[in-house]
Amino acid sequence: MTLAVSRKVRGLEIDLTAARNPMITTLSKSLYTCGTLTCLKVKALVLDDIPEEYPICLASLRYLYLSVSSQVSAHMFIGKLTAGAPLLKKSILRGDNVYNNQFLDYMARKNSLKSFTLCSSEWDPVTIGPYFGKLEHFCMCTCSPLWWDSLIAFLQYSPKLRYLQLTKSCNLRRCFLWAEPITTSLPKCLSSTLQTLEWRDYTDTQFDKDVISFLLKNATCLTKVKVVPVFTTAGHIEKLRIRTYLSNLSRGSTACQLIFP
Repeated sequence: MTLAVSRKVRGLEIDLTAARNPMITTLSKSLYTCGTLTCLKVKALVLDDIPEEYPICLASLRYLYLSVSSQVSAHMFIGKLTAGAPLLKKSILRGDNVYNNQFLDYMARKNSLKSFTLCSSEWDPVTIGPYFGKLEHFCMCTCSPLWWDSLIAFLQYSPKLRYLQLTKSCNLRRCFLWAEPITTSLPKCLSSTLQTLEWRDYTDTQFDKDVISFLLKNATCLTKVKVVPVFTTAGHIEKLRIRTYLSNLSRGSTACQLIFP
C-alpha cells in the first residue's frame, strides 16, 4: 500500500476479504495523504476507525467504494475520510450498520454528494430524510420487496435529481409479490429536474408496469428512458410485446424518447 502511494497512483483497489481471520484492519497512514488518488476501492472483513492523529488530505479523491462485513465506528471512518476529500462526487458503501443515524447526520452537514448508489435491502425507507439535497445521479438495486418505498423516499428528498437508474446488481433473490405502488405526494424532482431514467432488469410484472407508468406519467422533464428487460435472451415477439406496451403508456414529457436494446 505504501509503495503504491509513493508512486503517486491515481486508482487503488485494496481487497482484504481473503484473510482467514477477521482481524481488524487499519489502513496505511500514507494512504490518507495521497494527493494524486482519484479512485479508492476498499474491501475488508473488519475495518478500523481512522486514528485521531492521522492527517487526512485526499485532495483529488472523486470516487470511493467501501465494502465491509462489519465495521468499527462506521460513521466516524466515513465521516473523517470524506471530510478530507473536498472533490468527492460518488460514494458507494456496502456493509452492516453503514447507513446509521450518525452517518446520515454527517451527510446532512456535508450535503455535497452528487452521485449515490444504494441497495434497497440495506436501507429502511423510514430512515431516509433530507440528506441528499444536491444529489443529481441516483442508482438503486431493486432486490428488496420494499424497493418502491425506498425509491419514493429518495425522490422526495432529492429535488435536484437528474438521472435515475434502477437495476438488480446484487445476488439477493427478488420477491415478485404484487402490490400497487402508492405515494401520497409527488416528488419535486419529477416535475422539475429528472431528465433520464434507465431501468435494467425490468421484469414486466404488474408491479413494474405500475411503477414505470407512474414515472413516465409524472416525470414531466424526461428526455430519455432506457428499458432493458431482465430476460435479455427473450424472443423477438416477447420483446416486441414489451416495447409496444411501454410505447403506448402516457408520458408527461413530450420530449421523452424511449430506448430499447
